[in-house]
Amino acid sequence: MNSLFQQKIQSDWWSKSFAGICLGFIFALLCASIITLWAIQNLSPGLAPQLGMWSIPWIWLPVYFIAYFIPRGWQSILILTVVNILAYSILCWLRGA
Repeated sequence: MNSLFQQKIQSDWWSKSFAGICLGFIFALLCASIITLWAIQNLSPGLAPQLGMWSIPWIWLPVYFIAYFIPRGWQSILILTVVNILAYSILCWLRGA
């Protein structure tokens, strides 16, 4: 059995690009919402939206970069979907909904 690190990286860049662009951006928005909710409670209310807004590229671009190092495109879509579900669950838990 090949481990995850011994597998050859496939060249299915369409699905990896979809995962990085779409699912990575959704993940960055969810993280920015979590950061904004935290900042409203712990920092200045005027600073919270700016902190959330400017955190989006700092989260999105590394996730987009990492999506190409996952061996197959369907794996990157699956991993980022699960991560998005977890981030959305955390956001709903923090909002109390």
